[in-house]
Order: sequence, then C-alpha cells, then structure tokens
Amino acid sequence: MRVNAPASAPENLQPDKVTRPGSPFQQSNAVAVNSGQDQAQFSADSQTIQQLKAQLSQVPEVRQDRVNALRQAVSSGSYQVSDQQLSDAMAGDWLNQVIG
Repeated sequence: MRVNAPASAPENLQPDKVTRPGSPFQQSNAVAVNSGQDQAQFSADSQTIQQLKAQLSQVPEVRQDRVNALRQAVSSGSYQVSDQQLSDAMAGDWLNQVIG
C-alpha cells in the first residue's frame, strides 16, 4: 500500500504541539512545562477539565430534592406514568439483565 501524503486530523483535534524554546509555534494561551532542552505545552483546557472533575465529585449521586418531589407526587396520587413509559422502562431493565 502506498501513501502519498500524511493524513491530518481536523484542526480542533490536533494534539498540543511540543516545541523547543524560542520556537515560532509557541502559543501564548498555553502553560509551558520545561524539562531540559525540550518544552511541552498543555492547553488551559486540561486545567478546566480538572476543575470540572472536582466540581462533579461534589455532586451527590442521589438528588434528594428530586426523590422527595417524586415521593410526594406518588403519595398524593398525582404521579402519572404512561403505558409507553412503563413499557420502555421494562424493556430497558430486561435488556440490562440480558446484556449486562
């Protein structure tokens, strides 16, 4: 098989560039990490992702306000489930048992 030109990913999927100090490709919005002669740059996106992970870890798995609202709706008789919703839930449970 012959390859004529290297394939490139879309610009938004390009990995962050690793450059040498003084390179014209250095980006001003990136955080530089110096390790000897070479220099690696990490975009601010990685910091944002770490912050979002920290925030997500603070969110409880059980949304107690939603649970309380559903309990109240069931006890008052105002919670309505359509036949379609019920059959979808049953099919989903069955698939989880078969597959997982």
